[in-house]
Amino acid sequence: MTIPARITQADMARAAKSVRAAGYERARIVMDLANAKIEIIIGESAAKPIIAEEWDDEDV
Repeated sequence: MTIPARITQADMARAAKSVRAAGYERARIVMDLANAKIEIIIGESAAKPIIAEEWDDEDV
């Protein structure tokens, strides 16, 4: 006999759905299995994306 999951797939689906319902496009969902806790971190990342300059085949 196996033990039941501490955090179920339904729990994760609810967390993701609640983030979308709140109007956020990005969030980090952290599962703490030892404590059976889900943490949702909402906000922008500290690092800015690196945007490469455009180039074509003649540049090579």
